[in-house]
Amino acid sequence: MANAILAVGLGGIGLLIIAMVALRKASAGLYLFRRLATRRMGRQRPRLASSNELVVLLCGTGSPLPDPDRAGPSALVAAGDRFFVIDAGIASVRNLLLWRVSLDQLGGILVTHFHSDHIAELGELNLQSWVAGRGVPLKVYGPPGIERVITGFNQAYAHDTAYRILHHGKDLLHSHVAGLEAITVTMPAADHTAVVFEADGLKITAIRVHHDPAKPAYGYRFDYRGRSVVISGDTAADQNLARAATGTDVLVHDALNPQMIKALEEAMTASGNLRAAKIMRDIPSYHASPIEAAQIANSTGARLLVLTHMLPMLPNGAARRLFLSGVRAIRPDGVMLGCDGHLFRLPAESTVIHTTRLRA
Repeated sequence: MANAILAVGLGGIGLLIIAMVALRKASAGLYLFRRLATRRMGRQRPRLASSNELVVLLCGTGSPLPDPDRAGPSALVAAGDRFFVIDAGIASVRNLLLWRVSLDQLGGILVTHFHSDHIAELGELNLQSWVAGRGVPLKVYGPPGIERVITGFNQAYAHDTAYRILHHGKDLLHSHVAGLEAITVTMPAADHTAVVFEADGLKITAIRVHHDPAKPAYGYRFDYRGRSVVISGDTAADQNLARAATGTDVLVHDALNPQMIKALEEAMTASGNLRAAKIMRDIPSYHASPIEAAQIANSTGARLLVLTHMLPMLPNGAARRLFLSGVRAIRPDGVMLGCDGHLFRLPAESTVIHTTRLRA
């Protein structure tokens, strides 16, 4: 009996020791977590652009095909204190948060067209910029039909908005700035461009592009202090875009390699997946190939061509080299595959393009 009592006592002491060690480890872990959190929260991302530069940030360079390394299509252009986001593909907003971009300063969203991969995170971009302290409703510019899209997102997020105001208080989250505001960009049939925004030296121009049956579809040009950037949106090779992009510094253009997509179509047909094969057969008609994008860049005199929205996905170096087959023969320099986080700085009244990459 004595041995049994002793065993129980020793067992209790053992449990107590284990508990004390665990508590000490937990306390040490919490201490380290606090230090890490303090250091992380203290690291502020400097503003994206100074008053004398135009900046382009690729927030997502992927396509509807799932890619672990690329968010859905999205880009950000900043000039001085203003910045705009072009399209909002899946996971692009998460990238912006990981890069600690101050979303309270977001000036607006420019939608190129209404395919799902380009509008998927309009609601999340609105939510995150509102919570961050945005002081006005978030303007969303886009082709005719944007009103219907924005009405739908505002309705879909109405319950969420109400919950957050009740939870955090109306003094923190103001209901009158919570929603999205649609701004329709119209373009007469005879025209190929329309000015969307102009203030403080920044001019944004919408460009009609060819992405039928997604119609109308727009690209966008940004001009600021002698520098310019053009975002193609989704388009087949298009002369409207080429004309509007004349003299641009950076042309960000979507690209699809038709030979690689054909190989996917054949593989899907052989496996009996005829629905997917039909989709692969259809999509080359409304996307430019890398070679066509390079030809457009050459015709515009663009200093740098950045390919984005790559189809198919490019999981390794061999795939990336295959994707660019034939491009170097017609454009030996000034072309690159865009990646999430690529950032291009264009100092005013200059020809220099500084390229870096943001990481979480």
